[in-house]
Amino acid sequence: MQVADRPAVTAFRSPLYIAWEVTHRCNARCLHCYSGSGPAATRADELTTEEAIDVIDQLSDAGLLMLAFSGGEPLMRPDWRILVAHAVERGLGVNVGTNGSMITERSADDLQRIGVQSVTVSLDSHRPETHDYFRQLPGLFPRTVEAIRLLVERDVRVVVGFTPTRINWQDGPGVIALAHRLGAAAVNLSEYVPAGRGSTELALGPDELHEVLQNWIGYREEYQGRITVIWHDCRVGMLVSEEEKRNYVGCGAGRLVARICPDGTVTPCVFLPTPIGSFREESFVTLWSHSPLLEQFRDRGRHYSGNCGECEHLHSCGGCRAVAYAYSGGDPLAGDPHCWIENDSADRLTGLIEGESLPT
Repeated sequence: MQVADRPAVTAFRSPLYIAWEVTHRCNARCLHCYSGSGPAATRADELTTEEAIDVIDQLSDAGLLMLAFSGGEPLMRPDWRILVAHAVERGLGVNVGTNGSMITERSADDLQRIGVQSVTVSLDSHRPETHDYFRQLPGLFPRTVEAIRLLVERDVRVVVGFTPTRINWQDGPGVIALAHRLGAAAVNLSEYVPAGRGSTELALGPDELHEVLQNWIGYREEYQGRITVIWHDCRVGMLVSEEEKRNYVGCGAGRLVARICPDGTVTPCVFLPTPIGSFREESFVTLWSHSPLLEQFRDRGRHYSGNCGECEHLHSCGGCRAVAYAYSGGDPLAGDPHCWIENDSADRLTGLIEGESLPT
């Protein structure tokens, strides 16, 4: 891949956070899985241990702050201890994302010994039947709860991850209350994006999403001093106070975040499948600094279309680029149909995608 003629983008020297899908193997088959992971996923194209160690070294040298090991179920990768330990040794803040099924006394001990910064355990509902339905793995709920307990007992910082969809969006208060009872340090709301196996039918409408985010801001105040309530949604900056809004940059795709797929492919964010290159072909510094797509993301004003193109909140929100991609037929610069301020209705967008496959 030739890069000599590409202009370098110097304003964003390194992302703050990268999610690395180290495997697409998983013992669950979640309805809303953005990577399409599951029991049948192949490991044939995964980076080898040696290649993965080199990836970690490159990310550390580039100045990355936070590396999240995800999947699939990352603890199903046989060398996960080697990779996580090396990332910690290289000075990266390390998070491990898990469904909890592989957290045993031994693995909890290992995570504590290695010194990870946090472990994110996914919990889709405080109701066992709803959680297990989402995960398509009967009996997972009690194993997830036990995983949180084992980690908390070892003073490992646990973040409970919750993704609201049409099925479970009203379960947020129950999830926060359960996370607090179990001793988790934080609970994080992550926006649902139709990607991978996740269909558009699961997505909340703009008004419902607006309500969820407003409620989540309220829960932060309600639980202050007891458990940290956080969120991952580019539109929250439109709801917080003017003073707090100054801390928001909106969509972080290609600006603050990126994703690495099991085969080394790099994309601008977890939910956006558009590749910008591969570790097997170029260095990370080259990928991050010379991508035309990332340059467009970083200079929002001249490139975005639809309801995002002329929006007064463009620079504090930017619209979700992955949602734009999912509803527009593959255009990550299109308008955001999940916006409640100026809705770019999905009915007016062509090429509706349900379950767009991610690179494997």
